[in-house]
Amino acid sequence: MAFAVLLEVVARVGFANPDYVPYLSQTLARFGALLLEPEFYGQVLDTMSGFVVGIVIATLLGVALGVLFGLWEITYRSARTVIEMVRPIPAVALIPLAIVLFGTNLGMKTIIVVLASIWPIMFNALYGVRNVDPLMRDMARSFGRSRLDVVRSVVIPAALPMMWAGVRISSTISLIVVITLELYLGGSVGVGGMIAEARAGGNDVLSAYAAIVVAGVLGLVVNVALGAVERRWLAWSTTTKEG
Repeated sequence: MAFAVLLEVVARVGFANPDYVPYLSQTLARFGALLLEPEFYGQVLDTMSGFVVGIVIATLLGVALGVLFGLWEITYRSARTVIEMVRPIPAVALIPLAIVLFGTNLGMKTIIVVLASIWPIMFNALYGVRNVDPLMRDMARSFGRSRLDVVRSVVIPAALPMMWAGVRISSTISLIVVITLELYLGGSVGVGGMIAEARAGGNDVLSAYAAIVVAGVLGLVVNVALGAVERRWLAWSTTTKEG
């Protein structure tokens, strides 16, 4: 609240050019007007569909690979070279190539999001599996459980808090990548497209800032939703309680 007041005061007293930094009250008023426009919800849906599909696929792949690499050292060593080569490549650097190969549809957006967000999930799953107490696994085996059953009923539940921490980190990355991708593509697709269109169409700075507020609100909603799931289903975890 204090920061919002400070922004308003800075603009009002002339420390910032209103042509580039509009009054916060004006920005919030334009944001409120967006909520009354039917097209706005279609644009939000475009952004969130790319985000949700991408983060779900990244979670499934990241957890599967993390468990695979965490259980057996040989699998991680065999794939480590490829992982270390691919991981440093920024996902946004692959946008031109992805556009050429897949066009500008949801599939292309999903691929970029998955490539950007899979790493925190995979490595958190990997280290979560490795940190499981060996005594827990040995005890389960002593009761006649199969190796697969031990992984399903002991290893994955014990590693779940770290896996979920990776999902929360990746959700932020995914949303940023989706909006950046929409900005790169331009047009009026998604929240990023709203920002690009506002800047291109008559340099509508007020609408651009309002769209930025929308992006911030979406990030807040996603974080709150994931935090609620964590408190509801992982309340038993000491990691969750400390976080």
